[in-house]
Amino acid sequence: MEVNKKYTVLVTGFGPFDKHIVNASWEAAKELSKLCVNSKELMDVEVIVKEIPVSYEDVTKYVPKFWQEYKPIVVLHLGVSSQARCLTIECRAHSNGYLRKDIFNKCPNESNIESEIFETKINAKQICNIINESSDKTKCNACISYNAGRYLCEYIFYKSLQIAPKRTLFVHVPDFNQYSSVQSAKGLYQILYYIIEDMKKQ
Repeated sequence: MEVNKKYTVLVTGFGPFDKHIVNASWEAAKELSKLCVNSKELMDVEVIVKEIPVSYEDVTKYVPKFWQEYKPIVVLHLGVSSQARCLTIECRAHSNGYLRKDIFNKCPNESNIESEIFETKINAKQICNIINESSDKTKCNACISYNAGRYLCEYIFYKSLQIAPKRTLFVHVPDFNQYSSVQSAKGLYQILYYIIEDMKKQ
């Protein structure tokens, strides 16, 4: 018997850029999707995964479209960081200062953008503690960050925080030399599960 999915969750990862010919965030997103499909805990949840090009225009175009189309209870954006040594939960994003060019050699037009800082209303510290408490099982650790890097990772986070700060989180996953895609996905599954359970209570 097919279960009617009551909740929709959107997970995004990024496509190739620079030396990240295979982007660890997209690989982790796909592995996370597999874990969710096979999960008895999330039988009432449909997880939609989308690969986003490392492009300001694409982020600007797709983020509002996805929110409107899927009406997710939570959006989990993923990106890769070469500096990350564990799952790095980002807490804030800026509206401007995006001077690093994307894969199309472009930056966003900030001429009419007021300088603002947006913060997630999801309890990142609590999630971080939960991940670290069960690191024996997942082989994943987590930490908190307030600097998402002023590139596409922070930009997509900013765009979603503008729409729904209570339902948006961004996590930097480490590159493959730190965590395998499966390893990252196990920790991300816990993050997602915690957020979903919390959202259901609201």
